[in-house]
Amino acid sequence: MDRVNPFLTSMALLSSDRLVVVDYNNQSVKLVDVAQDKVLHQLGVDGKPWSVCSLPGTRATVALPLNKIMLILDCDNQLSIVNRITVREDLQELAYSYGHLIVLYSFGKIEKLHMNGAVDRQTNLETSLHIYQPLSVMTEGNVTSIYVGDYDNSRILRLDENLQEQQVYPLPDGAKPCRVLAVGENQLMVSDTNYKHWQLNSTMRRWTRLKQAEWLTQADRMAFCHERNVLYYCSFRDAVKRYAIS
Repeated sequence: MDRVNPFLTSMALLSSDRLVVVDYNNQSVKLVDVAQDKVLHQLGVDGKPWSVCSLPGTRATVALPLNKIMLILDCDNQLSIVNRITVREDLQELAYSYGHLIVLYSFGKIEKLHMNGAVDRQTNLETSLHIYQPLSVMTEGNVTSIYVGDYDNSRILRLDENLQEQQVYPLPDGAKPCRVLAVGENQLMVSDTNYKHWQLNSTMRRWTRLKQAEWLTQADRMAFCHERNVLYYCSFRDAVKRYAIS
Protein backbone atom coordinates (compact mmCIF):
# COMPACT_ATOMS: atom_id res chain seq x y z
CA MET A 1 0.00 0.00 0.00
CA ASP A 2 1.15 3.54 -0.73
CA ARG A 3 2.20 5.54 2.34
CA VAL A 4 2.34 8.93 0.60
CA ASN A 5 1.12 10.42 -2.67
CA PRO A 6 2.63 8.58 -5.65
CA PHE A 7 5.41 10.20 -7.66
CA LEU A 8 5.56 8.21 -10.90
CA THR A 9 8.85 8.82 -12.67
CA SER A 10 9.01 6.13 -15.38
CA MET A 11 7.10 3.29 -17.03
CA ALA A 12 7.92 0.47 -19.45
CA LEU A 13 5.80 -1.85 -21.55
CA LEU A 14 6.12 -5.55 -20.76
CA SER A 15 3.36 -6.77 -23.07
CA SER A 16 0.33 -5.33 -24.84
CA ASP A 17 -1.61 -5.24 -21.57
CA ARG A 18 1.03 -4.96 -18.84
CA LEU A 19 3.25 -2.14 -17.67
CA VAL A 20 5.84 -1.82 -14.96
CA VAL A 21 5.75 1.60 -13.25
CA VAL A 22 8.14 3.06 -10.66
CA ASP A 23 6.94 5.19 -7.74
CA TYR A 24 9.74 7.38 -6.38
CA ASN A 25 7.92 8.63 -3.27
CA ASN A 26 6.71 5.22 -2.11
CA GLN A 27 10.00 3.50 -2.99
CA SER A 28 8.15 0.85 -4.94
CA VAL A 29 7.65 -0.77 -8.33
CA LYS A 30 4.15 -1.58 -9.57
CA LEU A 31 2.97 -4.21 -12.05
CA VAL A 32 -0.08 -2.76 -13.81
CA ASP A 33 -2.65 -4.64 -15.91
CA VAL A 34 -4.02 -1.98 -18.25
CA ALA A 35 -6.74 -4.30 -19.60
CA GLN A 36 -8.17 -4.76 -16.10
CA ASP A 37 -7.21 -1.26 -14.90
CA LYS A 38 -5.60 -2.61 -11.75
CA VAL A 39 -2.28 -2.96 -9.97
CA LEU A 40 -1.46 -6.68 -9.89
CA HIS A 41 1.49 -6.44 -7.53
CA GLN A 42 3.61 -3.85 -5.75
CA LEU A 43 7.19 -4.42 -4.62
CA GLY A 44 8.97 -2.23 -2.09
CA VAL A 45 12.63 -1.53 -2.83
CA ASP A 46 15.44 -0.21 -0.62
CA GLY A 47 15.76 3.15 -2.32
CA LYS A 48 14.01 5.66 -4.54
CA PRO A 49 13.55 4.26 -8.08
CA TRP A 50 13.82 6.71 -10.96
CA SER A 51 13.90 4.86 -14.28
CA VAL A 52 12.77 1.49 -15.67
CA CYS A 53 13.16 -0.40 -18.93
CA SER A 54 11.74 -3.71 -20.09
CA LEU A 55 13.88 -6.75 -20.90
CA PRO A 56 13.07 -9.83 -23.00
CA GLY A 57 10.45 -12.14 -21.56
CA THR A 58 8.90 -10.95 -18.34
CA ARG A 59 11.83 -9.03 -16.88
CA ALA A 60 12.67 -5.38 -16.30
CA THR A 61 15.53 -3.27 -14.96
CA VAL A 62 14.99 -0.49 -12.41
CA ALA A 63 17.51 2.24 -11.58
CA LEU A 64 18.02 3.43 -7.99
CA PRO A 65 20.28 6.46 -8.60
CA LEU A 66 20.95 7.38 -4.97
CA ASN A 67 22.04 3.80 -4.26
CA LYS A 68 24.00 3.48 -7.52
CA ILE A 69 22.23 0.17 -8.10
CA MET A 70 20.20 -1.43 -10.89
CA LEU A 71 17.68 -4.11 -9.96
CA ILE A 72 16.80 -6.91 -12.39
CA LEU A 73 13.19 -7.88 -11.72
CA ASP A 74 11.07 -10.83 -12.75
CA CYS A 75 7.62 -9.44 -13.60
CA ASP A 76 5.54 -12.53 -14.38
CA ASN A 77 2.47 -12.46 -12.10
CA GLN A 78 4.26 -10.71 -9.29
CA LEU A 79 7.47 -8.75 -8.93
CA SER A 80 10.65 -10.23 -7.49
CA ILE A 81 14.32 -9.22 -7.49
CA VAL A 82 16.58 -11.69 -9.32
CA ASN A 83 19.82 -9.69 -9.48
CA ARG A 84 21.49 -6.44 -8.40
CA ILE A 85 24.08 -4.58 -10.44
CA THR A 86 26.26 -1.94 -8.77
CA VAL A 87 27.57 0.99 -10.80
CA ARG A 88 30.13 3.66 -9.96
CA GLU A 89 28.18 6.79 -10.78
CA ASP A 90 24.72 8.39 -10.52
CA LEU A 91 22.72 6.56 -13.15
CA GLN A 92 19.68 8.39 -14.51
CA GLU A 93 18.10 6.61 -17.47
CA LEU A 94 18.04 3.02 -18.75
CA ALA A 95 17.31 1.25 -22.01
CA TYR A 96 17.84 -2.24 -23.44
CA SER A 97 19.32 -3.31 -26.76
CA TYR A 98 20.27 -6.79 -27.96
CA GLY A 99 21.55 -8.32 -24.73
CA HIS A 100 22.96 -5.08 -23.37
CA LEU A 101 21.86 -2.34 -21.02
CA ILE A 102 22.30 1.25 -22.19
CA VAL A 103 22.88 3.41 -19.11
CA LEU A 104 22.91 7.20 -19.10
CA TYR A 105 24.56 8.82 -16.10
CA SER A 106 24.39 12.34 -14.76
CA PHE A 107 26.25 14.93 -16.85
CA GLY A 108 26.31 13.04 -20.14
CA LYS A 109 28.33 9.87 -19.60
CA ILE A 110 26.78 6.85 -21.33
CA GLU A 111 27.74 3.17 -21.11
CA LYS A 112 26.80 -0.05 -22.84
CA LEU A 113 26.83 -2.86 -20.26
CA HIS A 114 26.63 -6.63 -20.42
CA MET A 115 23.77 -8.02 -18.36
CA ASN A 116 26.21 -8.92 -15.58
CA GLY A 117 27.23 -5.25 -15.28
CA ALA A 118 30.55 -5.51 -17.13
CA VAL A 119 31.26 -2.46 -19.30
CA ASP A 120 31.28 -3.12 -23.05
CA ARG A 121 31.64 0.49 -24.23
CA GLN A 122 31.49 3.95 -22.74
CA THR A 123 31.73 7.53 -23.92
CA ASN A 124 31.18 11.07 -22.71
CA LEU A 125 28.64 12.93 -24.80
CA GLU A 126 29.33 16.47 -25.97
CA THR A 127 26.45 17.92 -23.98
CA SER A 128 26.09 20.60 -21.36
CA LEU A 129 26.36 19.45 -17.76
CA HIS A 130 22.67 19.10 -17.05
CA ILE A 131 21.55 16.46 -14.60
CA TYR A 132 18.43 15.43 -16.52
CA GLN A 133 18.73 14.02 -20.03
CA PRO A 134 16.07 11.66 -21.48
CA LEU A 135 16.98 8.42 -23.28
CA SER A 136 15.20 6.12 -25.74
CA VAL A 137 16.43 3.23 -27.91
CA MET A 138 14.87 1.75 -31.04
CA THR A 139 16.06 -1.11 -33.25
CA GLU A 140 14.60 -1.30 -36.76
CA GLY A 141 15.93 -3.98 -39.06
CA ASN A 142 19.66 -4.18 -38.35
CA VAL A 143 19.97 -0.58 -37.22
CA THR A 144 19.97 0.41 -33.54
CA SER A 145 19.45 4.10 -32.74
CA ILE A 146 20.07 5.54 -29.28
CA TYR A 147 18.37 8.90 -28.78
CA VAL A 148 19.51 11.24 -26.01
CA GLY A 149 17.91 14.57 -25.17
CA ASP A 150 20.45 17.38 -24.64
CA TYR A 151 18.46 19.73 -22.41
CA ASP A 152 20.72 22.78 -22.25
CA ASN A 153 21.53 22.78 -25.96
CA SER A 154 17.89 22.18 -27.06
CA ARG A 155 18.60 19.19 -29.28
CA ILE A 156 18.34 15.42 -29.68
CA LEU A 157 21.45 13.30 -30.33
CA ARG A 158 21.29 10.02 -32.24
CA LEU A 159 24.02 7.48 -31.42
CA ASP A 160 24.68 4.12 -33.00
CA GLU A 161 25.05 0.83 -31.11
CA ASN A 162 28.74 1.64 -30.52
CA LEU A 163 27.75 4.90 -28.76
CA GLN A 164 29.11 6.99 -31.63
CA GLU A 165 27.23 10.18 -32.47
CA GLN A 166 25.55 9.97 -35.88
CA GLN A 167 23.13 12.88 -36.10
CA VAL A 168 21.96 15.96 -34.22
CA TYR A 169 18.39 17.27 -34.32
CA PRO A 170 17.93 20.83 -32.96
CA LEU A 171 14.48 21.33 -31.43
CA PRO A 172 12.23 24.07 -32.86
CA ASP A 173 12.16 27.43 -31.10
CA GLY A 174 14.91 26.42 -28.67
CA ALA A 175 12.59 24.01 -26.84
CA LYS A 176 14.06 22.07 -23.91
CA PRO A 177 13.47 18.28 -24.16
CA CYS A 178 12.27 16.52 -21.02
CA ARG A 179 11.02 13.25 -22.55
CA VAL A 180 12.00 11.32 -25.69
CA LEU A 181 10.18 8.22 -26.91
CA ALA A 182 11.11 6.31 -30.09
CA VAL A 183 7.92 4.78 -31.50
CA GLY A 184 9.23 3.11 -34.67
CA GLU A 185 9.40 3.90 -38.39
CA ASN A 186 12.05 6.55 -37.61
CA GLN A 187 9.55 8.55 -35.56
CA LEU A 188 10.15 10.14 -32.15
CA MET A 189 7.77 11.77 -29.73
CA VAL A 190 9.39 14.56 -27.74
CA SER A 191 7.86 16.58 -24.92
CA ASP A 192 9.40 19.83 -23.73
CA THR A 193 9.41 21.74 -20.48
CA ASN A 194 6.52 23.97 -21.67
CA TYR A 195 4.23 20.93 -22.06
CA LYS A 196 4.43 21.15 -25.83
CA HIS A 197 4.73 17.89 -27.75
CA TRP A 198 6.54 17.28 -30.99
CA GLN A 199 6.93 14.47 -33.48
CA LEU A 200 10.26 14.07 -35.25
CA ASN A 201 10.71 12.20 -38.51
CA SER A 202 14.40 11.45 -38.07
CA THR A 203 14.86 10.44 -41.73
CA MET A 204 13.38 13.65 -43.14
CA ARG A 205 14.63 15.69 -40.14
CA ARG A 206 11.15 17.17 -39.97
CA TRP A 207 9.49 18.40 -36.76
CA THR A 208 5.70 18.52 -36.34
CA ARG A 209 3.98 20.21 -33.41
CA LEU A 210 1.28 17.84 -32.15
CA LYS A 211 -2.19 19.18 -31.56
CA GLN A 212 -2.45 20.26 -27.93
CA ALA A 213 -5.27 17.99 -26.84
CA GLU A 214 -6.18 17.82 -23.16
CA TRP A 215 -4.62 14.38 -22.68
CA LEU A 216 -1.34 15.50 -24.20
CA THR A 217 -0.61 18.19 -21.62
CA GLN A 218 -0.24 15.50 -18.96
CA ALA A 219 1.90 13.02 -20.91
CA ASP A 220 5.06 13.35 -18.83
CA ARG A 221 5.79 9.60 -18.83
CA MET A 222 5.03 7.51 -21.92
CA ALA A 223 5.18 3.98 -23.34
CA PHE A 224 4.01 2.93 -26.80
CA CYS A 225 2.33 -0.38 -27.71
CA HIS A 226 2.77 -1.22 -31.40
CA GLU A 227 0.39 -4.19 -31.24
CA ARG A 228 -2.56 -2.04 -30.15
CA ASN A 229 -1.28 1.30 -31.51
CA VAL A 230 -1.84 2.80 -28.07
CA LEU A 231 0.17 5.34 -26.10
CA TYR A 232 0.18 4.80 -22.33
CA TYR A 233 0.99 7.92 -20.37
CA CYS A 234 0.80 9.61 -17.00
CA SER A 235 1.97 12.72 -15.22
CA PHE A 236 4.18 12.49 -12.13
CA ARG A 237 1.24 12.12 -9.72
CA ASP A 238 -1.48 10.83 -12.04
CA ALA A 239 -2.88 7.41 -12.83
CA VAL A 240 -1.77 5.55 -15.97
CA LYS A 241 -4.00 6.39 -18.92
CA ARG A 242 -4.21 5.31 -22.55
CA TYR A 243 -4.61 7.12 -25.84
CA ALA A 244 -5.36 5.38 -29.16
CA ILE A 245 -3.15 6.68 -31.97
CA SER A 246 -5.24 7.12 -35.10
